[in-house]
Amino acid sequence: MKIVLISEVKEILSKLSKERELKREQKIALEHAEKVNPIAAKKARKLASKLMEIGRIEEKHACKIADLLPRDEDELLAIFAKETYVPSKEEIEQILKLVKEYS
Repeated sequence: MKIVLISEVKEILSKLSKERELKREQKIALEHAEKVNPIAAKKARKLASKLMEIGRIEEKHACKIADLLPRDEDELLAIFAKETYVPSKEEIEQILKLVKEYS
């Protein structure tokens, strides 16, 4: 299973919309992706890659962070709310610094 970022969904559906008319669900997904994700797909994927180098952050968490671009510790910790691993204070600072660079 491959994890796809919201920005990648936006890119894929935008290309597809130029080739043919999108189905209703695809249009809704494209509208949502355009509203919620301000960064380009390549930039978001690069951010996710850099995030995975910090601590024990898995791809699913890195992608969620790249999708949501949390601005503070509370928003970031919400991503890890149901997980057994929670980043340390130092890791949180590193993550927020990276997010700030890429957003």
